[in-house]
Amino acid sequence: MGHEPEASAHDPLTALLDGVRLRLRDLNDGEPASYIPELGRVDPRLFGLSLCTLDGQVYGSGDRAVRFTAQSVSKPFVFALALADHGLENVLARVGAEPSGEAFNSIRLEPGTGRPPNPMVNAGAIVTSSLVAGDTQKARFDRILDGLSAFAGRPLTVDEAVYASECATGDRNRALAYLMHNAGSLTGDVEAELAVYFRQCSVLVTCDDLAVMHATLAGGGINPVTGERVVASRHAQHVLAVMATCGMYDASGQWMLRVGMPAKSGVSGGIGVALPSQFGIGVFSPPLEEKGNSVRGIAACHLISDQFGLHLMRATAPERRPLPPRSLHPAPLRSLRHRTRAQRAALDARAERIRVHVLQGDLDFATAEQTLRAALELPDAVGWFVLDLTRVGRIEPVAADLLRGLAAELRTRDLRMVLADPDERQAMTRTADEFPDLGRALEACEDELLTGIGLDPDIPVPLADCDLFGEADPGLRAALAEAFDTLDLAAGESVAPPQTVPLDRIVLWYVESGRLAVCADAADTVTTRRTWSAGPGAALTPADFPPRRTRKVVAERDTRCRTLTAAGFRRLREREPDAVAFLERAPLEGAETVDRGDVT
Repeated sequence: MGHEPEASAHDPLTALLDGVRLRLRDLNDGEPASYIPELGRVDPRLFGLSLCTLDGQVYGSGDRAVRFTAQSVSKPFVFALALADHGLENVLARVGAEPSGEAFNSIRLEPGTGRPPNPMVNAGAIVTSSLVAGDTQKARFDRILDGLSAFAGRPLTVDEAVYASECATGDRNRALAYLMHNAGSLTGDVEAELAVYFRQCSVLVTCDDLAVMHATLAGGGINPVTGERVVASRHAQHVLAVMATCGMYDASGQWMLRVGMPAKSGVSGGIGVALPSQFGIGVFSPPLEEKGNSVRGIAACHLISDQFGLHLMRATAPERRPLPPRSLHPAPLRSLRHRTRAQRAALDARAERIRVHVLQGDLDFATAEQTLRAALELPDAVGWFVLDLTRVGRIEPVAADLLRGLAAELRTRDLRMVLADPDERQAMTRTADEFPDLGRALEACEDELLTGIGLDPDIPVPLADCDLFGEADPGLRAALAEAFDTLDLAAGESVAPPQTVPLDRIVLWYVESGRLAVCADAADTVTTRRTWSAGPGAALTPADFPPRRTRKVVAERDTRCRTLTAAGFRRLREREPDAVAFLERAPLEGAETVDRGDVT
């Protein structure tokens, strides 16, 4: 039985997991755990990877659905159940919390108390199993099985053949149990306690199960698939702390140094990883190294940590911590470009075609995964996915990888991803078009949309043909057009805004061809501080040049403007009073009136 929801086989995160698995599938070091005969018979070629996010999305690669026994990977979860039943102090009275620096089956006990060093070695796990609530052996194991099932989000079962094999070959564990019983740290019937422990190790799981179980710990004890609280947040915190220092036995120090995530391994070849507040990982590959950890599993976790930038000790600037992304739907923003009446109507009628997704803070794995999912769940009507990075600081390597993969996947769906990124990060530009601000990114999408429906926004619109003059007859249109001067600007050429010209000031601008931009600074080039732009058919009045946000007007390409000055307006009044009466009414009706909001 799988977990829901499950990711598409073609999404970029699954592709990254596939890449990790395929890179390591020919790593043939190690051997399955033959000292437990049933484990020695497992196909050594099996290799699966799964990842579960904190909202229950499960991604996987390879043999993710193959069942194997949990073995020692069960230990953190049974420790959590013991904490829930007795509290931290009572459990610590019987089991320590210090790294042992020794193998999983070490016989070392604490001098004076007889306590095993921690719950992650066999001796400690036998004691924590005995601490789980239950009046009988069966009741205690039922509590454990129900608890493991709650962590996994589905009913789990026991592999009876492996259980029998464990019982038949578990003499070292028996020796440990009798030694602890003699020291007083293990009470009750030794064989009954061992039977519970052996059955606990024989519970069947999959990579998906391990990912969900560890995501439950990473999420503070709440199962991300079922939404059920399995253990209290403080108990999940305590378990993760012990996993971080003791989960990989005598390799725990190297593990935290290089991988940097709390983890637990088992001799069946499973490894579970929990990154607090982000996700859980499950890995399965039977061949083990000399310390009892999966060879491919360790290598996979190293790669994932390096590639995804996931080390727990990695510093993140407090002011740039990730914030939840916001996907704006339906798209409420419009670009900064003045549009003709027909263009505005066309865009209004197709507002759902452009979707904006806003990110804030550092862009890490979790935020990128949420963005990926939001994009892959877009309705078919969407043609442009605008990713606003203007408030994003650092972009982690894994986030860049996911977004590049997302852009490639969206292209196969005829959906274009566009970036608004003032920092122009080169890592992000390989597969998506990039613009220095959200306004220009939206403008490019709108232009493509209009061109696609036959309203090319860059086709010249002569003044005499514009909708500024409404229903005026040809003679009146010609008279009005003659009153306008012509201003030709080469690409990059700038002029002073109208409110700075004291004499003969311009009262009306009209763009016949090319494109104008109003900039909020006086630099020699068009900068990101662009107030708005205007193309053919745009009629502009001095009110469109706000003094505090206008330092220059620049032609972004060769542009022809028609301008009506105050003097020209007076001449027109003398010659064509009817035309003046019409013109005085027309600009408010024909000029751009769309609310441009605060898009910058």
